Amino acid sequence: MFSQKELDIEEHQLREQIRALSPEQRARYDALEIPRLRLASTYLRLHVLFPLGIHHLYLQRWGRAALSVALSTAALLSAIGLNPWGGDRDLLVALMLLLAMIILEVPQLMNARLLVQSRNNRIMARCLTQCRSAHERQ
Repeated sequence: MFSQKELDIEEHQLREQIRALSPEQRARYDALEIPRLRLASTYLRLHVLFPLGIHHLYLQRWGRAALSVALSTAALLSAIGLNPWGGDRDLLVALMLLLAMIILEVPQLMNARLLVQSRNNRIMARCLTQCRSAHERQ
């Protein structure tokens, strides 16, 4: 896992590199970066309001989203008696699946700000690389 201090240092270094870009590179960088950045507040709202994995889609974490949706769906189907693996209504299985989802999701909720900042730092680094490589080709 990453710490707040490490992420802040990384972000500061990236912002210094962005400031060093030429005006043309900076315009290209902004066009690449702005639509890709995510807000921690939006991630948290999605996490709280839609606990089925939608918040992972916001950060483009496709594997996590699929796992959350699968666990939620299996738990719901098990609770109402439509077991995906056959059998009758099984509340114990539904509770176990929900517990597994809670165990996976609570750390995500507690570290939401760090997760979003880490993703945004990666996006900033990719946009910098793309701007520099496009400038070198010209």
